[in-house]
Amino acid sequence: MSKKRVMFSPVTRLSGLLSVEVVEERGGIIEAKAGGTLFRGIEAIMKGRHITDAVYLTQRVCGICSLAHGTVAGYLLDGLYDHELPENAQYLRNIMLAADTLQNHIRHFYFFSLPDYVKMPEQPPFLNQNLHDHRLSQQDNARLVNHYFRSVAVSQECHQLLTVFGGKIPHQHSFVHGGVAVAPTADKISQCLALIHSVHSFVKECLVPDTELIASAYRDYFRIGGTPGRFLSFGMFRFGSKNQSPLWRSGVLAGAQLSVPDVRLISEDITSSWFVNADGQEIPSPSKPAAYSYIKSVQYAGQTFEMGPLARMLINGFYRGGNSAMDRIYARSMETLLITELVIDWLNKLVPGPPPIQQKKVPVKEYAVAATDVMRGALLHSARIKGEQVEEYRIITPTAWNFSPKNNKVQTGPVESALTGTVIPGPDMLYTVLGRIIRSFDPCISCGTHVLNAKGDLTGKMVF
Repeated sequence: MSKKRVMFSPVTRLSGLLSVEVVEERGGIIEAKAGGTLFRGIEAIMKGRHITDAVYLTQRVCGICSLAHGTVAGYLLDGLYDHELPENAQYLRNIMLAADTLQNHIRHFYFFSLPDYVKMPEQPPFLNQNLHDHRLSQQDNARLVNHYFRSVAVSQECHQLLTVFGGKIPHQHSFVHGGVAVAPTADKISQCLALIHSVHSFVKECLVPDTELIASAYRDYFRIGGTPGRFLSFGMFRFGSKNQSPLWRSGVLAGAQLSVPDVRLISEDITSSWFVNADGQEIPSPSKPAAYSYIKSVQYAGQTFEMGPLARMLINGFYRGGNSAMDRIYARSMETLLITELVIDWLNKLVPGPPPIQQKKVPVKEYAVAATDVMRGALLHSARIKGEQVEEYRIITPTAWNFSPKNNKVQTGPVESALTGTVIPGPDMLYTVLGRIIRSFDPCISCGTHVLNAKGDLTGKMVF
């Protein structure tokens, strides 16, 4: 059988626009290219802005996980201004990050992943569902469909919890540099405890059993979609007056070796990306030959690494499974349950009082790096400033790590590695199998910002 090139575009039920091209031969995938087709210009927008705008503007990278960028930008500003974080601010920040992580994980399982395994009702948006491998009984299928619709309200409760302290979501307003600008009053704490207990019950009684049912029925996916087994985490849920103590530890896991990550070993490669170097700067070049993505290839010590809930659970010893598509889904659900329990504990430790915030007026550094894990994995922001004006801003997202295109050594990123070598059981199963593997990474292709003209050139920006 000759080689067949297949373009899977757009890959639906994920955040952003993603195209995946595979080469199929003799029923197997022999090559894969994962391309993010939107340009993210937030770094260009940040140049020349006041550095304190970073908390608000970088949240516009995404409408799903916006708090993630606000969190890391907040840590970055804490370092630049040398803030001391009150204990109540540490709890509030982690409660908000946890709430946004919960809504993300619940939505990922039910909205994005479940239609890959469950027969949904023949009604919009499920008409002509592409499901060629359905293995659940009628009774089990009906149970999961019922939980799919219940999850809408539960995800909303996570957002309600976040808005009690964050003011709004997406793009919350109170998690800023130096602390949190909202007072944790007794009535707000009580309201949030009621919300999180409701979320916890759903996760424990529905999400976890539903995950176990899917994992049992589609057990073969514990052997499909594996990566080289290299994982990285910056740690998650930071405590301490300087954000110095992540509750869940950071780590670089390669084989059985676990070490502490060093951000100086992180590098980016644009060999297969729509960027070129010009006068020491990387500028967009959508017509660049052989390139296929706006995502840059990211490496640690010269190698690509997978990140996300599975990486965190393995590095912290909370999960003992493998590195397959089903392991990613399973680990994410187990992490969801752990986070609900943490939020209950943190809310009980909050002390009612005024807004826990202490902002200094003058930065003490001209350069800082902030890195922590958020819902989809390791997120890094760095900034160089003059006075309080941004000269350079840099963001490396978890999806950039997982969806790295080939680098100058033709080394594939985790998703391309997971797809390559996959056996397709039949001609009607191609998109089903590919979709299950791709969505297990919970991709969030960074949003475009409308600063390119028709030729793909940067055209300047409007400051508002």
